[in-house]
Amino acid sequence: MKRRKALKHIGLGVTAGLALPWLNACSDDESGPEIPYDGVVGIIGAGAAGLFAADYLIAKGIKVKIFEASDRIGGRVRSVKISDAIFNNLIADFPVELGADRVLGSNSEFGEVVKLLKVPTVEFRGGTTNAIDKYFLDNQYKTFTQIESDPDIQALINFRNNILPGYAGGGSVQAAAGLNPRVNAILNSWLGNPYGSSADRISANALGEALTLIAHDGKEFTLNINPMSDVLLSRYSKAAGKVTLNRAVQSIDYSGESISLSVKNTDPESTGEVTEEVVNKLIVTVPVSILKAGDVAFNPPLPGSKTTAMSRIGMDASIRMIIEFTRNDIFGADTAFIFGGTESPSSFLSGAGRSGSNRTFNITINGPKAEELTNKTDLEKVQQVLAEMDAISPSLYGTRDVRKTESDEIIYLVHDWTKEPYIKGGQSYSLVGGTNDDRVELAAPVGEHLYFAGEATDITGEFGTISGALKSGRRAAEELIESILAAS
Repeated sequence: MKRRKALKHIGLGVTAGLALPWLNACSDDESGPEIPYDGVVGIIGAGAAGLFAADYLIAKGIKVKIFEASDRIGGRVRSVKISDAIFNNLIADFPVELGADRVLGSNSEFGEVVKLLKVPTVEFRGGTTNAIDKYFLDNQYKTFTQIESDPDIQALINFRNNILPGYAGGGSVQAAAGLNPRVNAILNSWLGNPYGSSADRISANALGEALTLIAHDGKEFTLNINPMSDVLLSRYSKAAGKVTLNRAVQSIDYSGESISLSVKNTDPESTGEVTEEVVNKLIVTVPVSILKAGDVAFNPPLPGSKTTAMSRIGMDASIRMIIEFTRNDIFGADTAFIFGGTESPSSFLSGAGRSGSNRTFNITINGPKAEELTNKTDLEKVQQVLAEMDAISPSLYGTRDVRKTESDEIIYLVHDWTKEPYIKGGQSYSLVGGTNDDRVELAAPVGEHLYFAGEATDITGEFGTISGALKSGRRAAEELIESILAAS
């Protein structure tokens, strides 16, 4: 079977409402409840954290109800499906992702899921593929070999490898680095944009602390033919079956022995009616942006220590662009990333190692640049990125080399996470003045009934990742079970 044909088949998995039997072979044993509990646990949000927490509780015999405000499961894991109109326009013969597009750490939480399900992967750094990165510097693109002896680059590497992990001062990553401004764009590509914002907004102290906490092996790889969403939903298929879509929790009253929820029907075909739901315990996994916006009201209000901690955690605008070029030799089949752009701080050539075609750019833009672009049309967003590329190296690529339709229209896909009403951004990051203690406080239960999960509550340095979200779901579920056992 050809790769693209195989991709079409695999795209008909759980995201299309069917099952992938070979991925469900390791489903949990139905041996009966381990934890004697007659109540119902509510979970707000059907992203990675909510699915893991539900799966964990279900395995212990605990009843759960999952409320998802949007019309889909997966949260910030979102794959292009064959039902999407853009699918047949793309030449990529591998999964195209609008959210998480790589697995970080072969022994990370999500890495272990991938291994458990025997999903084919490609390690494009340090493996047999050994793809390389290239850099925009001094208005040219160069390989690392060409720039590694540059004194400013050496200072940047020293900061990233030796200073930042142990940094205990105040200020932003950019201020702490104190580098020649000519390399600040690369600094942002390495230590700003990948962590949800820009290097001049992210707390150097908090990021350095997080880097020392990460315990996985640091290997970075992609899924060969399986979409991220199919893998996530197949692994947690039991939990997915407990999700009610288009149900936005507007308020939480946890003042009594049970918890009362006001839940709005967000289905476009509904009248927007609000119903009351009662659960015995609750896990809240909504993004920190939703909590900070006050989209969910709490009675009584959350403790001041939690809201203070929340005020030091940001979540900025975030945009993902998929742009394909006509030629495979623009950067070469061995290129993985292009770093150092201003308009496009991180350009991932997502075909590296898994396709003969390396023409598909996954461009992730977070923070102030995404804020600047968010009110432009999708075409204007793409043209602004292409204009920078063309200015840097017009002899190699430009708008004339972008794939177009017969009517000369550029083929592209843009997903603006900022405009997702129940997400409102990309991923959490610590603002200047923030530390990992803020995440510890945000993650802490309130009483015996209210628990918190989601990537922003990860306290192991993996915030902003699928693994961080999964680990937070495990932690919240374990805390909840401990409270049940303590009361029995």
